[in-house]
Amino acid sequence: GWVEKRSRFLKDWRRRWMVLTNTSLETYKSEQTSAETPTERIPLDQATTVKSAEEEIKKDFAFKVDSRSRTFYFCANDTSEKESWIGAIGRAMVKPTVLRSKSEEDALNGM
Repeated sequence: GWVEKRSRFLKDWRRRWMVLTNTSLETYKSEQTSAETPTERIPLDQATTVKSAEEEIKKDFAFKVDSRSRTFYFCANDTSEKESWIGAIGRAMVKPTVLRSKSEEDALNGM
């Protein structure tokens, strides 16, 4: 689904289509994921934590994914979406080989 992602160096917020796969969290410039290269790919086996970041960065609906090399900041559209992303990413980090239900996959991918 659509989120905002904070850029690494300029700290600008950019709208991105985020997809959670069995092995990674990926962001794209559009929903046409098969036609483009991800703007970011975070391997789930490199992710260490996922949690709210609203207080830390003073932005509503913000959450972060810490990896071994850096921290990625995202902003969902509302509290419900934020909690859904945190839950799904957390479950995928714990059990990357367990497949999500079709309805959960569809919900995360905005279908």
